[in-house]
Amino acid sequence: MSQVLECKQLHGRGVPIREISRRLELSRNTVRRHLRGEAEPGVYKMRGPRSRPVQDRVSDQIRHMLVTEQEMETPRKQRLTAARVHRLLEREGVEVSPSTVKRVVRELRLELRDALKHAYLPLEYRPGEDAQVDFYEGVADDVQLGRVKVIVLLVRACFSGACFAYAAPNQTREALLEGLMRAFDHFGGVFQKLWFDNLTPVVRKVLKGRTRELQRGFETFQAHYGFEAEFCAPGKGNEKGGVEGEVKYSRHEILSPIPEVNGRDELQILCAEWMERDLSRRIRGREQTIGEAWSLETPQLMPLPTSRFEVAQAKTAKVSNRSWIQSGTNFYSVPVAWVGRELAIKLDAERLVILGPAGEEVEHRRLYGREEMSLELDHYLPLLERKHRGLDRAVPMRRFLEREDPCWKVLLGELRRREGEIAGSKAFVEILFLCREYDIPTVTEAVQQTLRHEEVSVGLVRFYLWNEIETKQGRPEPIDYPGPAVAQGAASDYAALMPSMEVCRG
Repeated sequence: MSQVLECKQLHGRGVPIREISRRLELSRNTVRRHLRGEAEPGVYKMRGPRSRPVQDRVSDQIRHMLVTEQEMETPRKQRLTAARVHRLLEREGVEVSPSTVKRVVRELRLELRDALKHAYLPLEYRPGEDAQVDFYEGVADDVQLGRVKVIVLLVRACFSGACFAYAAPNQTREALLEGLMRAFDHFGGVFQKLWFDNLTPVVRKVLKGRTRELQRGFETFQAHYGFEAEFCAPGKGNEKGGVEGEVKYSRHEILSPIPEVNGRDELQILCAEWMERDLSRRIRGREQTIGEAWSLETPQLMPLPTSRFEVAQAKTAKVSNRSWIQSGTNFYSVPVAWVGRELAIKLDAERLVILGPAGEEVEHRRLYGREEMSLELDHYLPLLERKHRGLDRAVPMRRFLEREDPCWKVLLGELRRREGEIAGSKAFVEILFLCREYDIPTVTEAVQQTLRHEEVSVGLVRFYLWNEIETKQGRPEPIDYPGPAVAQGAASDYAALMPSMEVCRG
């Protein structure tokens, strides 16, 4: 480059080419070439391509293998690799290096592929128009169950990139619709279009092209909220690439490193914390943060319906003689007065609601394990009042004593010591009945105060309950009486009246 520069500088000062050639010890043709600027200074260019005799010899053979594979529509996992092609050539006696075969296979695959399948269009979305939906799985360490599989439903707004994550119990219809309703509530409105994979809870049958036969329950849900459902082609999840990329990002943010949680409630808290943090993130290529873009998108959403969609499945079940109903492999308690009745139940993703004979409702959190029981002690109190000998072995009673404050066990022992086993058990059940009138924490506090006395009784528990309620209510306000005022005089003023007063003696 220094020679080129010096040639041009000398030529610019009027030095002849012959003199430049002599000074720089270059041929005159080289000097002329530098002055014409035929080549970029410092760049070496070959006069022609290098010969590749071995590569040219095997190229047609490898091309035939790859074209045949393509015509046979070979599945992706069964396609020829460069190493396999090299072994096939060696078997036929062709001497070629693995690196040469690898280079030829790479070049031919680029040449034979359909480039349009690998190209992506840059997309732009309007505020409030599109959102994409997807489930993904991960693992977490549950305090009670150990390492468990967890499922998260992700809904991503295409314009702003704002996301909603729902710690779902499974991937059923109830979980999907519950998650979508929570997403709509979180976003404060409904998107015009939602993009899905061909999920079984949504799609009953994939028809030709983009046409789908939808599940009846999802059709009703869609009509209630008024959005349009769009579906990717089978095996083409990249058509909703925004949420696919967000799945990878959010999985690392929420589940890496593997979190320790106590049930899905704590997992949902982790999801909520990530959603809050994510609003301050700036997506590459955008000037605004997600939160700033979301503020522009919110006014464009369709309004929420006035009523929430009823997701629950309705079915009937008979109450067993143990005062519970069975749903799947799990058991849920009801009041003992309903034993033997056929009752209606409603199941959604989070709750199981049992409708009583007079329209009463008993609600339990829905269980997803096997042979699990959700038993409320209150449902069994009338039975324990009559069959008090089963107090120590009744499952609802044992679970209550394990779950609540240890003072309840101490209370039972003190009542039996003072009044005997039978009378003490009955008195204990009578105190449990107070939990219907007052909440359990209030009764528990009264029990703790009662146990500070040597003599423990039901009356003492009632006394502390009443005292606690009066303390919380406070003293009544003084009465402002607007009637006539009575002046109070001195005692000497009544002396003048004494002679005229009649004294009645009896």
